[in-house]
Amino acid sequence: PAEPLRVRLVATAKSPPDGLTAKRAAQRAAPGLERFLDRYLTAAFVDAAGGEAGWDGLLGLFDKPVKASARKQLDALSLGAAAAKVSAVRPHRASARAVVLYGDRRPAAATVRLAFDATADTAQGSGQVHLRSVLQLLATGEGWRIAAFDSRTGPPK
Repeated sequence: PAEPLRVRLVATAKSPPDGLTAKRAAQRAAPGLERFLDRYLTAAFVDAAGGEAGWDGLLGLFDKPVKASARKQLDALSLGAAAAKVSAVRPHRASARAVVLYGDRRPAAATVRLAFDATADTAQGSGQVHLRSVLQLLATGEGWRIAAFDSRTGPPK
């Protein structure tokens, strides 16, 4: 059986607020980043299997100026066009490295390198799923949003 999806995050911080070490500032930002990345991977892969969920949940994680670009690049960000053929996604590894930038005593932005590996089950058999992304995140009143991305799926290089 596959492990449940859990993102393993290593975070560092730049420009921490007065009185906080970089390590403590990174620890403070990590839980929110982990929850965001878990939501991203769940919407992009785990819940996308079968194709019924649509992409609104995933696209809601993107900042408005890049939402149209994300919609055009769903195959590089998620199961994309293959979602309808996939019956289940079994996560193996989800890891991330983040550098969190602080401004005005709270996280303002983050650069995240995300790696995700899983097995996708289809009627024809099972295959490997790989995602490698660099995400530029902005902290908003509603939480983190993806403001820019460089992402690909397919075999690891």
